[in-house]
Amino acid sequence: MKRAIQKLASRMNYSSICCMFLTVVFGLLAMPAYPAGTNDPLLKKLIDKGIITPYEAEEIESKGEIKLPKGLRGITIGAKGYLDYSVGTDTNGDHNRFTITRGYLTVKKTITPWFKARITSDITQDKTGDMKLRMKYYYADLLPPDMVFFTNNILRVGLGHIPWLDFEEHINLYRLQGTMFQERNHMFNSADFGISLIGNLGGKLSHEQQGKVGYHTPYNGRFGSYHIGVYNGGGYHAAEENRNKVFEARLTIRPLPDMIPGLQFTYFGITGKGNIDGTPDPDYYVNTAFLSFQNRLVVLTCEYAKNKGNQKGTYKQNNVDVSDERHKEGFSVFGNLRIPGIMKNKLALMARYDIWNPDLSAGNDKKLRTIAGVSYDLSRKSKILVVYDGFDDKSEPKYEKKAQVILEVTY
Repeated sequence: MKRAIQKLASRMNYSSICCMFLTVVFGLLAMPAYPAGTNDPLLKKLIDKGIITPYEAEEIESKGEIKLPKGLRGITIGAKGYLDYSVGTDTNGDHNRFTITRGYLTVKKTITPWFKARITSDITQDKTGDMKLRMKYYYADLLPPDMVFFTNNILRVGLGHIPWLDFEEHINLYRLQGTMFQERNHMFNSADFGISLIGNLGGKLSHEQQGKVGYHTPYNGRFGSYHIGVYNGGGYHAAEENRNKVFEARLTIRPLPDMIPGLQFTYFGITGKGNIDGTPDPDYYVNTAFLSFQNRLVVLTCEYAKNKGNQKGTYKQNNVDVSDERHKEGFSVFGNLRIPGIMKNKLALMARYDIWNPDLSAGNDKKLRTIAGVSYDLSRKSKILVVYDGFDDKSEPKYEKKAQVILEVTY
């Protein structure tokens, strides 16, 4: 045996010995730092970060369940940010800039099985470049029992979602590019102070059916979903200027949940007064019909709106705020196509075309917007988008255009 070892050593040069030594060292470094029997992902992560030793992990696991401090139980923390670079021409002339268009930090807490809460801060950049912190959501959810066909019900109190935009943004996943069709035309924004009731129709889609839709969504009612509420009417970053309240409602029908679970028909409406202190307050109503289809590769939507007034209650005329009682009409189509077989379906093409008429009694004052781009999913929730946005205002006439590269970071 000794002679065999000597013979093997004589054939090995110095470099071979070094390679073997490094292989052993790197092999040991690559070995997991936790005991082979530790399967708990939280323990593995704590070991990898050097917070506990493998022996401490083994001891914790042997004692059974890990108990968090009482104040941390039931808490989830998440964040979303849009990091934007754009170059082009707008009302202020040529621009070439990096911006943070949005930064959200969300904390959710399950207090009891029937009582939950959420708080979301909203970081935005104003026209001077200064970063502003404001509240986007602050609400409590009470979970009443199912009521026959109305299931998974939520009674939401506080600064919460209005019935429309959160629903639309879970179908059109490109909020990072800019606001949705009607919000961009100043009809409303995404949150308001009030009370609302949210729920599904006929229970939830099965896991398999949600997979056919393409991705999991909170609006997963088997036959559709609903959301009705009463709100101040001014939105989440405006004080209430009058004593009126607005009533808002969305009803979504999923007619063929087993055959075509991604097909939905939706009506959304608002009725109330514009948020100004006037006598009388201007009428404000929204009537929206929305058709949407989704599967693993394709998203298609078609939206039609016939409205009067707006949320703010005023509009600019010769640089002066005047009461807005104009009748409006608009139409928007959106499409998203994941390229099959390329980059595991993470590469997608998107396009949107908007037509908005802010005053049906006026002449040719339509506003046209064309958006088209390509996106790549960096993870299940984060993506990068390269996009062109062109805007044509026939009333001035005025034309704006820009190219954008936006990174969405969500975790």
